[in-house]
Formats: sequence, C-alpha cells, structure tokens
Amino acid sequence: MPDFTLNHNILKTSLITDTQMAGQMSTKTSFESPLCNIKVLEVAQGVAGPHCGRLMAAMGAEVIKVELPSLGDWSRSIGPFLKEDNTSETSALFLYNNTNKQSITIDWRTHKGKKLLAEMVEEADIIITDWDVETRERHSLPKRIFGNPDHNAIHLSITPFGLTGPYARYKSTPIIQLALGGYLYLTGEENREPLMLPGYQPDYLAGLNGHNAVQIALWDREKTGQGSFLDMSIIETLVTLHQFTFEMYTYEGYVRKRHGNLWQKESSMANYGITTIPCSDGHICFGVATEDQWERLCLMLDREDLLSNPAFETRNDRRNQATYLDKVITDWVGNKTRHEVLLETSDIWGLPTSPVLSLDEIMDDTQFKSRDFFNNVEHPIAGNAIHPSFPFVSKYITPKLAPAPTLGQHNHLYKRLRAQND
Repeated sequence: MPDFTLNHNILKTSLITDTQMAGQMSTKTSFESPLCNIKVLEVAQGVAGPHCGRLMAAMGAEVIKVELPSLGDWSRSIGPFLKEDNTSETSALFLYNNTNKQSITIDWRTHKGKKLLAEMVEEADIIITDWDVETRERHSLPKRIFGNPDHNAIHLSITPFGLTGPYARYKSTPIIQLALGGYLYLTGEENREPLMLPGYQPDYLAGLNGHNAVQIALWDREKTGQGSFLDMSIIETLVTLHQFTFEMYTYEGYVRKRHGNLWQKESSMANYGITTIPCSDGHICFGVATEDQWERLCLMLDREDLLSNPAFETRNDRRNQATYLDKVITDWVGNKTRHEVLLETSDIWGLPTSPVLSLDEIMDDTQFKSRDFFNNVEHPIAGNAIHPSFPFVSKYITPKLAPAPTLGQHNHLYKRLRAQND
C-alpha cells in the first residue's frame, strides 16, 4: 500500500458548500451503499484508524471525525503540502485518509469534552479509537468508553501493540513495527543492513484489517444484537503476512533470510526465476516459479541445453546457479527496453514478468486508466488533486470519493457543539 498517491499539481482552488459536498458524495447509481445506515465516530489520528474510517465512509457510512480544537489530527502537519500557505488543510497524507468524512472538534481531554463525546458515542454504531494504555489511564478512558452496558456499538481500538502484553505501553513508528514484525530482517541484500519499506505500510494494513474486523462484528451484531470490543494490534497484522517464512521455519527449521532481488536458496522452497534484470530504460522483474515456466524461459533464451544439463535439474540446483542465470538473462535482454522485454516474455512466451514502474508511470498506465482507478477530487482549500479509487469494480456498489473536511467544518451541524464553542 502507498504512503500517499496525491498529485501535487495544484490546478485551482474553489470553495464548496456542505450541500455541494453532499452532492459529490452521492453514489452514481440508485442502489443504496452497503453501510448507508451506519454511523461511525472516529476518534483516531494518523493513518491506521483514519484509513479504516475512509474505507467505511466510501461504503456509505456516515463517518464523523472527532479532532482536538486548534490542533486537529496530527497528520494534518505532515507534508508534502499541496499549498504551502495553508499547511494545516493541505497535507497530502491527511487529504488521502479522510475523504468523505465530517470533522467536528471536541477536547475529549476535559470533563466537558468527555461528556460531549459520551453523548455522541451513544448515537454511534461504530467507534474507532487509537488510545494506547497510557493515554487511557492519563485521561480516564475506560475500555468500553463511557459505555452504557446495553449499548450495542462496535468499538475498534487500533494501537501499535494492542492494549495487553509487555509491549502495550511502548510507543512505536512504522520502522519499529517492521523490525518487530520480522520484515526488516527479510528486506535488503544478504550481507548488508536490513532495509525499510517506505511510508506507513503497517498502519495501512492495520486500517484495512480493522475495516474487515468491523464488517465481521456488524454481521455478528445482526445475529446476536450485541456489540463488540475489537482490540487490534498493528504489529500482529504484520506478522499474519508471513507465509513461506512460517512454513519454512515450522516444517523445515529454516529461518528465511535477506536475498536482495532473488528468491531464497534455503529449504525445499529454494528456486530460481524470481529476479530483477536491468534493461536499457530501467528494470524488469521475472516471476518464473514453475517447471513449465522454466522450460519456456530456456526456450525463449535459446538455451535448451540448460534443460538437459544436470547442473540445472532441480530448483535447488538452479538457485545455486543464480549468478550465472542472471547473466544469461541479462545478456539476452541486452539493449531492449522494458516494454520490448515485456512483449516477448509475457505476450509470446506467457511468462510472468513486469517492468518496475515509478509512480508517474503508474498513474499513466493504461490498465489503471481503463478501470478509472484515479479520480480528481476538488478540495475547498487544497484545490484539485488526483486520488486512487478502490480496487474493485461492481455493478451495484460505487464507492464514494469526496474531499476531506476542513478542521471543525461540521461543528455547526451539531447543536451541542455550538454550545461548547459559545
């Protein structure tokens, strides 16, 4: 998942009213959105919780984002900014993760603010928070926040380590999560230091899993009439991604290591064919993994002799010859461009290959264009920006995509908040 994919080109700035925004938020079909009768109270900042709220808002939920007065969500202060003269409302990170939402301001750290928030909790179907153990203790925020025991709301808590366990009080950032989750250990060259994935990948994954957990809890509520408290750990969402890593260790005792652009060479899963090769205009990835693909690769390279050579008979044999085989493919590629290699390998020989694309190339790719994946969103202050849509196409469901709110933009819609600000 990308840290953000907003286009930084500012085309124009236009002010829009709440009524105009509501018009933009309407679906393109006459079918109701799946979550159209669900109210979400999002008391979370940054990426994980807001990304979860973004997904629910896209499916039609009314998502009310609760921000601290003056300060707002801390991601508002994270660049890049689409306008340097108003950074609090033009953070690319904030704009991406908060589409389709309302924004109200409540200082829930005060007695009066807690009372206001408690009243709004009573009206919500879903509450999203990111209060860790220390925050909950410091501000007297119980697990079932302010909870009426008969209230059937679903409370999703997303924190780095969950609310229990020896790490529950620790602070974290993406690099900490990736390190403790085992992904730094797997990323980079074998004899070099581990490398970090860019951006907020663990948080995006947690937001996605949080959204899935809420859907299951809603389904359960339909059956039982009961709400749920969902204690989600960002680090645990990372660990669930380990597939071959778990299998190699559990069944064969191998600890998978870093191998740069190549597949691992330990265990029965050792193989050659997953590699990255230079072209005249960049790099192209090969994903050759099966025996029939290996045979077609040899035929394409005009190296049928490799098929009868005992030194390349098994996957382990070929992995041990990775340096030589990389050179064979590199010599075959020669001065070809990525596109020329792709046409021959994928179109003619049916091999899984792909050019390594930069973000500008992704946004100009015909595959994404054909599915209308990128859309223009006009924000009242930030102006026009390009946002990614959602990775599915449906006849009956059209996800909503409307601009993120300005800080406290919707306070006037709630009488109790007007009284707070008087």
